[in-house]
Amino acid sequence: MIELLRVPSLLTVQDAGRKGYRKLGVPVSGYMDDFSARIANYLVGNPGDEPLLEFLLGGPTLRFNASAVFAVAGDVDLRLNGVPIEPWTSYWAKRGDVLEVGTLNNGLYGYIAFAGGVKCEKLLGSCSTYARAGLGRPLKAGDRLNLGHAILTGKEGRYLPEELRPDYSAEEIAVGVIPGPDLDHFTEEGIRTFLSETYTVTPESDRMGYRLDGKEIEHSGKGAGIVTGPLVPGTVQAPASGRPIVMMRDAQTTGGYARIGVVISAHLSMLAQLRPGFRVRFREVNVEGAREELLRRERTLRAIRLFLERNMRAYRVRIAGEEIVTFAKVEKEG
Repeated sequence: MIELLRVPSLLTVQDAGRKGYRKLGVPVSGYMDDFSARIANYLVGNPGDEPLLEFLLGGPTLRFNASAVFAVAGDVDLRLNGVPIEPWTSYWAKRGDVLEVGTLNNGLYGYIAFAGGVKCEKLLGSCSTYARAGLGRPLKAGDRLNLGHAILTGKEGRYLPEELRPDYSAEEIAVGVIPGPDLDHFTEEGIRTFLSETYTVTPESDRMGYRLDGKEIEHSGKGAGIVTGPLVPGTVQAPASGRPIVMMRDAQTTGGYARIGVVISAHLSMLAQLRPGFRVRFREVNVEGAREELLRRERTLRAIRLFLERNMRAYRVRIAGEEIVTFAKVEKEG
């Protein structure tokens, strides 16, 4: 139902990822920025975990071979049949229409969602692409994709106000990290360095892991190596170089470098959107703090979903401290 005409950068099908297969050595994969991806799905009336298209920096040009409702998440210029349209908004496309997605102005990953999702064969319970193991492949010009069945009426015209859009323009961010589990492999000075210095994302970063540059993290006499242990997305390894590596969505399931911390789940999307040359600082949080951050994030996403389901563009939107997003109807357009 859609045909890819131009694919300038990495373009893959992703969903919420593979669950329950890490014990077999299969990474989770899935959306690099699940916050933006879930909103893209909500904009077209999908559940948050439907398969969609994830693009790296530069988006594709595609043609619709049947009517569809779509939305693009990301700070990016868009054109439908040559006419500028807005991101974070759902539109109705008819047969023969051409969508051009430009280059992201901020952030690294963008998303294109379609009502009904991208139809694909699930491998180990997921449509997510993990090219290293042959679970799907990057898309290329000429590929044709089918979309899932969906009732389209009422899903077009949904709009996410600017107040609720994630902002990935900052060149330096702070993310929460739970220290450990291999702290005995680092000196006290090394741990202080990790939690106080600023690190730069290097060009060698990808969906598997983000390599960082900055002040060396000092190891104790036990050194950088450990007996192979489990890894999860967010795990921060410190190899012999002392430069940290943050595991991302395509990370392997085990590793032999000492683990100095784990980036909390609620902040992984922010980290994923950092471009090479941008900077990150790690601040210590405990498990309870990580849980509260995740719950607050989920409350925000739920409020956004409910807001979009009302299909009203004229709302006043407010977020105040820990308060859940509240909506006050002002005036219904049309």
